Amino acid sequence: MRTRRGQQLGLAEVVGTLMLVVIVVAAATAFSFFVASYQKQVQSEEALNHDKNLENLRIFDLIPKVGSVPPQLSALRIDIASLDVNPIGVESITLNGYALVAYNVTDTAGTILGTGCLNGNPFVPPDTNCVLIIPAESQVFLDFDLNDSSSYYAFGSVSVNLTESGLFAFDVFTSRGNEFVQSFVPPVAIAGVTFVDSYAILDGTNSYQPNINASVTVTIDQWRWNVTAPVRANDTGNYSGQEVELPRPITLGVPYTIDLNVTNSESLIGSTQIVYTAV
Repeated sequence: MRTRRGQQLGLAEVVGTLMLVVIVVAAATAFSFFVASYQKQVQSEEALNHDKNLENLRIFDLIPKVGSVPPQLSALRIDIASLDVNPIGVESITLNGYALVAYNVTDTAGTILGTGCLNGNPFVPPDTNCVLIIPAESQVFLDFDLNDSSSYYAFGSVSVNLTESGLFAFDVFTSRGNEFVQSFVPPVAIAGVTFVDSYAILDGTNSYQPNINASVTVTIDQWRWNVTAPVRANDTGNYSGQEVELPRPITLGVPYTIDLNVTNSESLIGSTQIVYTAV
């Protein structure tokens, strides 16, 4: 009897030991799977952060096209350069804080790569699943047609009037969570007059271009003058140049209205008006 009881106790101890070993092995296996899964997740996050930190886009040009007088933009083109070795997904583009929902994308050869996230109604937010893919290390052009207000250039329910003399602030948001910002501003027109021997010399040399883009060189290319004298119709005229000497003597005591428009290399315009009276 004692022998049988001892055998039962010995068998129970063996079974208990085996169960403990199984539990320990299972726990160790689960822990190793957890560690491997965690390491994989960390590596994946590190890879994503690495790709995000390397992602680089640059908006380096703005080409507006004038469609009416006073200046009303009819089209825009911006150049975007990808400096990334991987393709870049662009989820949205805003201009002056409003989402662009329609545009054409072409490469340097003129091949159409895609269009914007137009869903048929400019007053409905664009499809959030629409992603523009910019090829690795390439340059693309984004064209916005502003003439068709019903589709090609939509800001939701907000009506936005864009002119040559306005600010153009672009924000590009990528699928990796980066934001690339570039702004284009018009030049600042400053007009002066020097009166010498009955002749007036118009001086626009103090006009300047605010350089807010380190990667873009923008210069003033044109100075256009308009001179009017209400009581001296023959003195009215249009002139071009940074400095211009009026061809006729001006009349003392008569107020001359002088308008100066300066245009930069991106076709944006700065304007000013002064009233000059020679004494």
